[in-house]
Amino acid sequence: MRLISRKCKGSILTRKKEIDRDRILDAAEAVILESGGRSFTLDAVAERAGISKGGLVYTFATKDGLVYATLEREMARFQEAVVRRLGGGPIGPVELALAHIEEALAEDDVSTQQAAFLVTALVHAPDMLEPVRRYYRALLDPLRSEFHEVRYALLAVEGIFLLRGLGFVEDSADEQKSVLLQARDSVIAVLAKRRASARKALRSK
Repeated sequence: MRLISRKCKGSILTRKKEIDRDRILDAAEAVILESGGRSFTLDAVAERAGISKGGLVYTFATKDGLVYATLEREMARFQEAVVRRLGGGPIGPVELALAHIEEALAEDDVSTQQAAFLVTALVHAPDMLEPVRRYYRALLDPLRSEFHEVRYALLAVEGIFLLRGLGFVEDSADEQKSVLLQARDSVIAVLAKRRASARKALRSK
């Protein structure tokens, strides 16, 4: 029988730990989706994952830690989807804004509510929201000086997202979609204007 090297054995153990972690995060997402966050407890997540609460706490010592890890994974998934929409094309601030809005439009209402819950559940723990702040700074700050219309469109999109997450408004999914569509049209109009100006500049040379 071939002996497993120490390096190989270590990688197997690490992989097992990653699978267990993903299983817990999958369970956390399922609890959020099924209850809208109303019954999001460590007990509920442990039961859904089919593990003891002690086993859950060994991986995530606190509810905030579990919410943070779930949010981190959700943000990574969303950002990867945005990058795929860019398709290797030019990644200027307006193109990035458009890809962000289009991906938000493609999300189903349940996924949007889950993301909103994850963000708003950590409002009391600002240090944990630093990755979210970094993402919004990268998205919004480059638009501040020149592309005000695009910035306002994004603020409207994210504003309604967070208002719904906090439970301050009870607009329908159709109303939210209308806001996103209007925001997308605004960004597309800015892109069209920029491209027309670029073509005109080329012809005048």
